[in-house]
Amino acid sequence: MKPIEIIPGLTVDKEMYQSAVEGLAAFAPDEKLTWESFADERSWLLIPDPDGSGYKAELVVRRAAESTIKINLWMSPDLRAGSAPQPHNHPWEFVAHVLMGGYTEQRYQVIDGTVHTATQTHKAGGENHLPLDVFHEVTQIHAPGRTLTLMICGKGRKGDWGYLDPESGAFEANRPDPEFRDRLVALNPRMR
Repeated sequence: MKPIEIIPGLTVDKEMYQSAVEGLAAFAPDEKLTWESFADERSWLLIPDPDGSGYKAELVVRRAAESTIKINLWMSPDLRAGSAPQPHNHPWEFVAHVLMGGYTEQRYQVIDGTVHTATQTHKAGGENHLPLDVFHEVTQIHAPGRTLTLMICGKGRKGDWGYLDPESGAFEANRPDPEFRDRLVALNPRMR
């Protein structure tokens, strides 16, 4: 079957679908995904970067207080401040299973007041575990538009996440971006 453009900037195909189904069977066997759901624009949310382009698309398979499971299709890196590093952590611990393609991330961790960095590459068949105290940025997508991950997130925490200054190690709590929703709606026609 030929690729299907679900919304501008988001195209899927049967190979991606099959990888998602196989990933769910291996790592979240209680969850199911149909082709109809996978190819439906209402299932996906294109996530904007600061310039308004979609850097990834998310399909939430399950959202509950104790765990969220989603499929991410990556188009470009998650560089929230453009070319300057702006590492972030998350309000939940997660494991990302790389189903197709791959990506490179830069990790940052403050240990005894010093910022330590490490570059990690994640390829299809591998997994990426990100604890709560590790900050990161996805700096390269190996196969843009074809890198697919299955993200299994633990229980979320409110207010305990944000950004790390890579030079000083200072933490800055996440603050809502007043323009994010407008960029999100612009990319996702069903939200208009």
